[in-house]
Amino acid sequence: MTNAESSRPATRSLVRQFSVAVPVSRAWQAMTDPGEMARWFFPPVGDDAVPEGFDLYGTETKLEVLAAEPPHLLRYSDVGGPVPKVGDHGEVTVTFEDEGTGTRITITRSGFGDGPEWDAAFEAVGFGLDETIADFILYVDHGVSYPRHPKGARSSIGLAGVASGGGLEVRVVEPGGYGDDVGLRPGDLLIELDGGTVESTRQVTFVQRARAAGEVVEAVWVRAGELHRGTAVLPPWRPTVWPMPDAKRVPAQT
Repeated sequence: MTNAESSRPATRSLVRQFSVAVPVSRAWQAMTDPGEMARWFFPPVGDDAVPEGFDLYGTETKLEVLAAEPPHLLRYSDVGGPVPKVGDHGEVTVTFEDEGTGTRITITRSGFGDGPEWDAAFEAVGFGLDETIADFILYVDHGVSYPRHPKGARSSIGLAGVASGGGLEVRVVEPGGYGDDVGLRPGDLLIELDGGTVESTRQVTFVQRARAAGEVVEAVWVRAGELHRGTAVLPPWRPTVWPMPDAKRVPAQT
């Protein structure tokens, strides 16, 4: 461990585990070869065997490989890009285990802080990771290259929150965005958007993809035990900024 690593604060980690029906060697190749990654992930930056980073929604994430034990372990750090990180530094560890009939893959992403804003970031990034895993499985198990997560969105709702039983508890509202214009505030419980039930970030993301900028969308939310409604015009989608505590201001995922 370097002095820089030992001086960094402890952070929360996001963990996902899934299986694919291909050997470990094939899973490793699909997840580490830049040419193959471009078929299910974001475009790599640079022409080297190990990418300098990736172009994520027009923002570059720079990578540094910290450990590699082909075909079983890959650990790297990333700086910049659309994933909020404490001190703008995060680490990702990917392990590949032989299951006999396929490969079990575990992805661990560190770098998340604590607090309401970080809870919203944690949920949003988790949703993005779930979509990325689905794109990877589609590619290696079914042979289909159709990366859905990198498409982004057509419009922006301009808020982030966490699933809270009856809806999405709003934690962050982008100033001047749709959420701000419609009247939503941190602490509100968003329960319906564009006529559909809202339970988590997933429904918000669906509306951003289904509805174009310039369309008028209705929101329904609860504040202090009272029901509220409002309509506003959707602005164009772009990577927005969350004012994350104890971290650089970096573009948000949703």
